[in-house]
Amino acid sequence: MAGISFEMVLRADPEPWRKAAADWDRLGAALDERTDALSRSTRRLSGVWQSGPASSSAGAHCEALRKDLDAAFPPLLLIAQALAQHGNTVAELRVRARELVEQGRAAHVTVHPDGSMTVDPAHATEATARSVSALVAVRDALLREAAELDARTARTIAENTATASGTPSATVERASVPARGADPTDVKRWWDSLSPAQRRYAISEYPELIGSLDGVPVANRDIANRIVLDREMDGRTERRAELQAREAHIRAMLEQGRAAELYPRDHHPATHAAQRELAVIADERNRIDATLRGLNPIDARLEDPDKPRAYLIGLSTADDGRAIVSVGNPDAADNVLTYVPGVGAELAGVEAGIERADRMALDARRIDPGQETASLYWLGYDAPDDAVVDAPSDSYAEAGARELNQFQNGLRVTHDGEPSRNVVLGHSYGSLVIGHAATGAGIDADAVVFVGAPGVDVDSAVELRGVTANEVWATRAQHDEIAAWSPDVVHGIDPTEPRFGGRVFGSDPGNADDWVATHSAYWDPGNLARENIAYIVTGHPEMVR
Repeated sequence: MAGISFEMVLRADPEPWRKAAADWDRLGAALDERTDALSRSTRRLSGVWQSGPASSSAGAHCEALRKDLDAAFPPLLLIAQALAQHGNTVAELRVRARELVEQGRAAHVTVHPDGSMTVDPAHATEATARSVSALVAVRDALLREAAELDARTARTIAENTATASGTPSATVERASVPARGADPTDVKRWWDSLSPAQRRYAISEYPELIGSLDGVPVANRDIANRIVLDREMDGRTERRAELQAREAHIRAMLEQGRAAELYPRDHHPATHAAQRELAVIADERNRIDATLRGLNPIDARLEDPDKPRAYLIGLSTADDGRAIVSVGNPDAADNVLTYVPGVGAELAGVEAGIERADRMALDARRIDPGQETASLYWLGYDAPDDAVVDAPSDSYAEAGARELNQFQNGLRVTHDGEPSRNVVLGHSYGSLVIGHAATGAGIDADAVVFVGAPGVDVDSAVELRGVTANEVWATRAQHDEIAAWSPDVVHGIDPTEPRFGGRVFGSDPGNADDWVATHSAYWDPGNLARENIAYIVTGHPEMVR
């Protein structure tokens, strides 16, 4: 604890750390932009300088430079993450230090700024002496945490600035990277066996592999997935520009009556070939636009300096797409909330899900500022597309349950320090996913929350494994459309029914004239459900109503 005083903790200002983190983020963004520009220039080089030794040499040099720039990106973000986390933890420690002073005052003990304590002579009793002993223990624990935080941040900065001072590069064979779906414990053991330089190499060279591995620390997955996100956005944006240019060219040729020049083998080029190609272009452009509707909000949230730092823990553009975004780092949090969405959730609509995660993180921080809470939007499964056609099926829940359990196990493996309180919340069909995850071996969570559930495919809270019935929570608004699903018939007993045996908490009744809107209103400003969820997540069940 050398060098860290109680007064430093008591008066600490987290803002300089957060500002420094934002500065490093901007540096990383600038580097990324220049790297992208270099890549585009290199690709165009072959079109104007097509052959010869000099051309080959120039291309190789540009590619080597691009790789160097790519390799510099992970260290910048690792430092930014460490600084942001440092600021968050400093704020948390400061709150706890101030609470300690207030606790001392209530016990007739003055806790001085330097950490020393004085007992009010009029209350010098055995009980007061015990209070002093307890206060000293809390003070010393705070100082230990502060010293550990200081050392951890310094180590991260040292490891990642060393790359600029001649540290030899290290490689990792692609074949040595564990397969997706591997046991998170084995993945973590493999990751820990790598040197810092090897980890940076794996992130920059195999981001699509590292970003999807449960058992790799969240900070590292975040960087890998940001690289994947950047590539996906750049590739689709460039492709969209190519489609736009091709469409403009086709239409110009049609206006000039020159369709036969475009399609010399087609007997009706203007009415057949041109229209077919324009339809194909429109279809591909629509698919690109749908994907970008998901990627752009993710990118904007990751880069937003006015909100708590977000982490991109998973990303896929295949099929309907998947995304896992966390507000705060779950590996460093005291409380971790995983929110599982329901019917209709897809990458194109991810913005609303992230907004809900933001709101729940804000609520938890307001309820208990002395704890750090990470709030995750987990679109880690293929959600049903249609409430009538798809949602009655269990298949989506069964597949999603396997992914959810794998992810929750990974969160436990990579978490630093004392175990966090992990809560998994499902909305609508997402509750069914949790119900399936909590059968068999059970779900690794401290509590589960069902919001507007159509049933969870068990008829009693005691059938859910991994959590006690006392930590099975449920709510349903009076005018929620989910009532029309007849959960007792399709997916088991309504978890808000007394015979289910869970704990029911309140929410606003909703709009009697708009049951569909009520189904999504649990996160609206002022809704009682939001405050109750915050109490559950932060471990204050006595406050739930």
